[in-house]
Parts: sequence; C-alpha cells; structure tokens
Amino acid sequence: VGVGTLRRKLVRVLEDSMRRSLSTLVDAVRSELEETKYQIKVHYNDERVSPESYMAESLDTLKQQFKTFQQQFGKPQLRTEVQRWLESRVMDVCAELYWSDPAVGRLSNHVTRSRAAGWWVDIRSRVAHAASGATSVISELLAADTAKEQRGPRLSKSSDLDKQQSVDGSEQGSNRSDSIQSAANEWSESDTAYWDHQLDRASALLTKSGVGRWTTQLVVDLLMDNVTNMVDSEPFVHHPETRSAVLNFSHAILRNKYHSTVDQVENTIKPFKYEVEIEPHEWKKAQKRSSALLDNEIRLCRQALLKLRSNTPRKQLQQAIQLVKTAEKRGLDPLLIQAELVRRNAEQTTETTNSSSTNTSGSDDGGSTANANNNSKENVGSHSDDVDELGYAQYSPRMLRRAQQALMIQDRMSILHMRKKALSSTACSSLDNRSLCPEIFLDIVAEKLAYNAVLFINYELLQDFFFQFPRELDSNLYYGKSLQQTREFARQNPRIGRQLQLVERRQKLEIVMSRLQELMRQQEAANVESSFGRRSSRSSGEQPAYRRTFPGL
Repeated sequence: VGVGTLRRKLVRVLEDSMRRSLSTLVDAVRSELEETKYQIKVHYNDERVSPESYMAESLDTLKQQFKTFQQQFGKPQLRTEVQRWLESRVMDVCAELYWSDPAVGRLSNHVTRSRAAGWWVDIRSRVAHAASGATSVISELLAADTAKEQRGPRLSKSSDLDKQQSVDGSEQGSNRSDSIQSAANEWSESDTAYWDHQLDRASALLTKSGVGRWTTQLVVDLLMDNVTNMVDSEPFVHHPETRSAVLNFSHAILRNKYHSTVDQVENTIKPFKYEVEIEPHEWKKAQKRSSALLDNEIRLCRQALLKLRSNTPRKQLQQAIQLVKTAEKRGLDPLLIQAELVRRNAEQTTETTNSSSTNTSGSDDGGSTANANNNSKENVGSHSDDVDELGYAQYSPRMLRRAQQALMIQDRMSILHMRKKALSSTACSSLDNRSLCPEIFLDIVAEKLAYNAVLFINYELLQDFFFQFPRELDSNLYYGKSLQQTREFARQNPRIGRQLQLVERRQKLEIVMSRLQELMRQQEAANVESSFGRRSSRSSGEQPAYRRTFPGL
C-alpha cells in the first residue's frame, strides 16, 4: 500500500463524510444568512453602503454645509462683523481719552448749557432793543415837557419814574442774562484747543492702530471658527485625521492671502488717517447710532454692577463703599492701608514672640529688653490706630477691591448718562461741533473704515477662500485614495463599521451558500448517475431467455 493509495482512500472517506453532513451544513449556513439579513434590515433598513459611497457622502455633506455658510456669510454680514468690532474699538478709545478724563463733566455741561445760554442771549437782545426804544420815547417826552413848563414837574416825575422802571427792568434782565452768559462763557479758547487735540488723538488711535491687520484677522478667525464647527459635527467627529487635514488646508488658503489683504486694507484706509469728510445726513445717522452704543454700554455696566452685588452681602458692600469714599476724599488708598495694617500686625506678633523668649533667657537683660519691646509696641499700636481710624482692618482686601469696582462702575454709568444727554442736545446736531461730540465723529470714522475694509477683504480673502475650499477638499480627501485607505476611513465610524461588517458577512455567506447548493446539485446528479449505472449493470448480468422457435413445434 503506497502513499498515493492512502491519500485517495482518505479523500474518498472525507468526501463521503462531508456528503453525509452536507445537508446539515447547508441548513446552518442558510440560518446564518437569514439572521444576517434580518439584522441588516432591522438596524439599517436594508441601506446599501460601501466604503467609497460613505466617503463620497461624507464629503458631500461637508460641501453642503460649506455652501450654506457661504450663502449666509456675504458682504453685508462681513460688514456687520467688522463694524461691530470697530464700534467696540470706538468705545475703548472714548473710555481711554474721554470718559476717564476729569474734565469730561465740564465738556458735557458746556454742551448741554449751550442751548440755554443761546436762549438767554436772545432774550437779552430783545430786552436791550425794547429798552432802547423806550429811551427814545422818553427823550421825546422830556423835550415836550421843556416846551410846556406848566406841565413839566408832573411829566418829569412820571417820565423819571418810567425811565427808572425801564432801566431797572433792563438791568435785571441784563444781570440775569449776564449770569447765564457768564456761566456759558466759562468755556475758553484753551478748552476748545484741548478737546480738538483730544479728538485728533482719538481719531489717530482708531485709524492708526492696525485696522487692516485686526479686521483681516477677525475675518480669518470667523472663517476658521465656522470650518471648525463643520468638522466637529457628524460624520467628521469620528475621523480626527481627516478633521486635521481640513483645518490645515483651510488655514493654508487663508495664510496665503493674509498679508496681501492686510496691505490692501491699509492702503485703502490711508486717506482717513489725515482727513475725514462728513455729510450732514451721515452725522444724523451717526448721532442715533452713538446714542444706541451708549445705551448698550449703560446696560453692560448695570449687568456688571448687579453681578457684583449678587456675589457680595449688600450691607457689607455698602459699608465698604462708604469707607472707600471717605478714604478717597482724604487721598488714601484703602488697599494699601489694609496691607500696611496686616504687615504691622505681623511685626507686632513677631516682636511679642521675641520678647517672651528674651524674658526667659535672663533677668538682667530682660528688664531693658522688655521696656524696649513695650515702647515699640506702644509706638506701633498708636501708629496703627492713626492709620486705622476709619476701620480698614475689619474689611478684607477682596471686599475693599469690590467696593472700588462698584464705585468705578457707578461713576462710569453717571458719565455715560451725562454723555448721552450731551449727544441728544442741539449742539451735537451740528457737525461743526465735532470736538464736543467725539462719539458721533468716531462712529462715522468707524463706519467709513468698515466700508472700505470690507471691499478688499471680501474680494481678496473671502471670495478666494470660498472658491478654493471645495477644490482642496476633493484633491486632498477624495482623489488618489486607495481602496484600503477608503475602507480604513469608513471603519473609523463605529456605526458604518458594524454595517460594513454585516454586509461583508452577508456577501461571504451568500458565496458559501451558492457553493454548497452547487455541491448539493452535483451530489444529486452523482446519485442519479450511480443509481442508473447499477440498474444497467444489474440488467446486463441476467441470462437472456431463449426465444428461437423450433420448427414443427
């Protein structure tokens, strides 16, 4: 018996064994196939998916989100964002140069009193005109009295009385108008020059503070924030490498256009650094906008004050505020005084400890040392009492700091109300008083800067980004990907990975089932052939009957 014979015998035995268990195997595979189809239908509703289709669908979803953002973020929205930032910058400049200036109250009072002063000047001119007319009439009457001496004393008395009354009335009116006019005339040429200089400084701070760089960076941040929101949602939340790739090429597109956009914006706003032309209708619109901006600042101050009061006991805060007010009137800083008291208390404690240890060391030197320590404690105590005569030690530095913040917010609110009243006055209705109404002037400058900056940012940066992003998306994430890379991308999503696993299992089971069915058909054909062969061999093995006839039978 050779190896070949044994191999043939083993194969024959295995085939016979598999042939006997083939029906059981077919039933098991059929059951697995039906179970897999059922899971796909229940969990995924027979949805057809492949790694290629999933990648294409993911990129199409991102493109659709980007298209929606492109439609929602055009030139009007861009101008709104840039102007909002510039208006915030205007408020910062006003807070730095105007609202923190001690003379801003005098400026506001001058603006609000200019209308009253003009009214009294008009009254004074009318009274003076009436007085001059009365004087001419009285002089004519006096001349007539001279011609008629018999009626002279009576007319002279009455005319003198009328003259005196008219003079007294004119003097009273002139005195009142002079008082109002003197109050209005407190404004001097030096004040005008000072506020003109402040307006030039404010305009320079606004126009020469790198508007091109800041506005371009603002738009870049807005675009990157929106792209980040897109890739942080489904399905790219499951693909960190793809998310990083999208952010990287988006940043590269913006970086390539950043410096040229900054230069273009700076060039287009350069004329406003030296001269700003304003039309009357622009001034009226800016007056309303600046008033709304001050309302917003007042609202923010109220919110900050309410937040501060909600986090601090009201009674303690009020007492601390009164203490800080008293200290400011005396020219003292409560925080520095409180720190000095803490330091002196620590020194006093240290000296007490040293004196007790020295007293235990010896009796001779102890007396003199004790006297010296007592003298030093008396000096420190008396000095601390002088410093803490208002009771600073009972408040923590945190409480004193909050009291100072509350006072600053209250002062700022009062200044904002004063400035809002000044902006609503008739003096601020004329663009000739731009130095008296800097908020209006700076708002106009901000609007012009925003308009010119958006022109170049839109065409140099925004439109180029909208054009390049979808093409970079296809070239970096779709074209040139191998089948293995596509499968790895799809399997990073757990849901799609499980679905693909079930789909592959169904495909393999269908292949196995088709092979088993083919084997079953072959087996049935072999059985039919074998049975037919046995029947033919059985019929050929029988002896045929003798059918020859015999003659004569």
